[in-house]
Amino acid sequence: MALDLSKVGNRERLKVQREPHWQRLRAGCFLGFRASKRGSKGTWIARVYDEDTSKYQVKSLGDFGMLPGNEMFTAAKKEAEKLAELVESGGEIRAKIETVADACR
Repeated sequence: MALDLSKVGNRERLKVQREPHWQRLRAGCFLGFRASKRGSKGTWIARVYDEDTSKYQVKSLGDFGMLPGNEMFTAAKKEAEKLAELVESGGEIRAKIETVADACR
């Protein structure tokens, strides 16, 4: 059974280890959580496969300590998906073109 990091209780039961506990968000995009030894809320990590380099891009997202426990996963997932979009686009996020003015910019 796959790990569900969205549940606060599941995160609290994770053992402390150097390698984050990973949850697959979609093909090539993972969200990790590293439990803390010091009793803090832990650290979130994003991992995205870069097809251009055939390697994973990894980025620490922080602890999202300013958010309640039940909102941390959503915020971390959003940041991981932003990283995936950046890596998959070759490092450049293209703005959505909705108006003629957008196209001219």
